[in-house]
Amino acid sequence: IHSHFILFFTAKHSLEYFCTAASGVKEFPEFVGVATVDKDFVGSCSMIIHRTEPKSTVIKKFIDENSKQIWWYYTTCKEKERFYASKHVFQQHSGCEWDDETGETKSFNRYAYDGEDFLKLDLLKHEWTALTEKAYATKLTWENNKVSLKHSEYFYSIQCPDWLKKYVTFGREYLQRAVLPLVSLLQRSNSSLVSCHATGFFPDIADLFWMKDGEEFHGDVEKGEILPNNDETFQMSIYLNTSSLPLTDWQKFSCVFQLFSSQKNITVSLDKTKIRTNDATHVMCSGNTGLFNLDKITALMNEDCQQKVICFVIHKCFYLALIEAWSKK
Repeated sequence: IHSHFILFFTAKHSLEYFCTAASGVKEFPEFVGVATVDKDFVGSCSMIIHRTEPKSTVIKKFIDENSKQIWWYYTTCKEKERFYASKHVFQQHSGCEWDDETGETKSFNRYAYDGEDFLKLDLLKHEWTALTEKAYATKLTWENNKVSLKHSEYFYSIQCPDWLKKYVTFGREYLQRAVLPLVSLLQRSNSSLVSCHATGFFPDIADLFWMKDGEEFHGDVEKGEILPNNDETFQMSIYLNTSSLPLTDWQKFSCVFQLFSSQKNITVSLDKTKIRTNDATHVMCSGNTGLFNLDKITALMNEDCQQKVICFVIHKCFYLALIEAWSKK
């Protein structure tokens, strides 16, 4: 099970905020805040960036449809910048937890000062608890601010759990979508391994394997890891050694892609005419004119004519173009 599904398909969930204020620390912003959902980093704000930046596509899409939340994050970030301006390190860890099986919610808001526990909010007693003698004066000051105390109680008891439930519900719907990939056969040269490459799939719970005569094949096979693309889809490859494989046996092999939550598999037969390669002198080019092997064709031409042979890549197919001297001959 991969991170995206751990994030939204477990029973217990959390929405947490981590804020740190410091001054006099070299190459460190005076204020930085980070938000996480189920321990997964989703956004941040700092005095360097001066704006709230959601990182996850799920969170970005959710906030696009709930614009009030991004405004709340932004104003809260700016308020904390002003509040924490000091010559010490002041940290806050706050948030809420929700069990979607029992419906139970828990909320918390804790502070640390110079690396030691300082204050925590007691939502049942409607007061701040001093965790060190140094915090007692701050406790009294904060409790005297009744408006701020009521705001904190409302946010952590009601608003935070409500947002967390919306994040999880939206995330599940978003992550349950299935996007099938483009599957291609690739080979750097005739002596290289044949790669079955799948790219653009979602989610990242998938499998890619070679089959021979209808059964899964593991001999002379190297399997790569699932890797992320820059659009939050994924890619993976599996390699087959065909150096000792007779051409008559190629038709027995096929590459199969399977995607979690999708009933449809993608199967690509091992076929020389379907292999894309970077080696123009060894490529098998196919088109309306039939099948051409450039090695055989160029062997029939003189050196000057060989330089006129060009293989163009058009719509992922290879077409042979013989120009100038070759057309005259």
